[in-house]
Amino acid sequence: MARLPKALRQGIRLLDVHTHSGISPFLYLTHAFPYCQGLRDAQEQNVRAGVTHAVVFPLCETLGYHLPSLARGKVRLGGGIGNAPFEFENTHLLRQIYEMFPQSRAMFIPFVMADALRETRNQVRILEKLIGTWPFYGIKIHPRATQARMAALGREGRPILEFARAHDLPFLIHAAWPGSADPLSNLNDLFVLARAHPKLRFCGAHFASFHLPTFEEAGRLDNVWIDSAAMVIGCECVRLKNGVYESGPRKIPADYRDPPAVFAAIARRFPDTFMWGSDNPFHTWVSAQRLANGRWIRCRLWSSLEQEVHLLRDVKGALRRKMAFENALRFLEG
Repeated sequence: MARLPKALRQGIRLLDVHTHSGISPFLYLTHAFPYCQGLRDAQEQNVRAGVTHAVVFPLCETLGYHLPSLARGKVRLGGGIGNAPFEFENTHLLRQIYEMFPQSRAMFIPFVMADALRETRNQVRILEKLIGTWPFYGIKIHPRATQARMAALGREGRPILEFARAHDLPFLIHAAWPGSADPLSNLNDLFVLARAHPKLRFCGAHFASFHLPTFEEAGRLDNVWIDSAAMVIGCECVRLKNGVYESGPRKIPADYRDPPAVFAAIARRFPDTFMWGSDNPFHTWVSAQRLANGRWIRCRLWSSLEQEVHLLRDVKGALRRKMAFENALRFLEG
């Protein structure tokens, strides 16, 4: 069983399981917002909003990719920084936490980013060196951003799976419902991985797209959790019926005009599977983005860390503790 250091467990009241720090070269090159977040900025926001602890990982693409291709929405290697995808970003985040801003060690639980498709053995060699220098506690995978289908983690990404098993590290994976315009992040692929690797722990990000059958499937698996990252603007997407999340009859029954009521409805229905996360800074999303199927999505969706914390309004007592930090600790530690 994995175990966070005692210093990281002290005083936990609200644990954000989904926070980013760093830069996104793709979002910067395509004029989207937000495209960056400093670690100290995230820490100050957490203190203001009442977040005591946060799982933190780099943003979703790497300077190891070929930047002119990335500006055109294509991921390929060549001409980038570092010896493998995310080497620079992971090293930078860990160095910030352990060397530049050591006062942040009491708040931030670092994860590393990985590309499940490209140079996976080389990535693992680098991660083995990093974890021997600066401890980290999990791995983040973003299939859409890396343009690597989630199922690749069980094939080309097998060395990453074996590294996670050897160090008892959980996976937090960007995920979408099966009807999404993002086939790379299909939650069904996560369920296949979870069944094939019952000793590994997986979190599917973004509230299973509010798709009730998918959430029910997650609830049947002991090693799968679902987080609430960016749920305020997720509810707005449902109201807009823009196709990003389930807005039809198979969505979780709730009043989507009232995001805290939606959060509470999910928490009561899935008390051991659901957990709170903000997606900071991506609780806000302003972009014009072309998806893998060629469709363009143009968004101007605004929230704040305070609004994401407010999602917990209607959950009290033991249920609130589960949503706020207990389920997250089970995901992190087993």
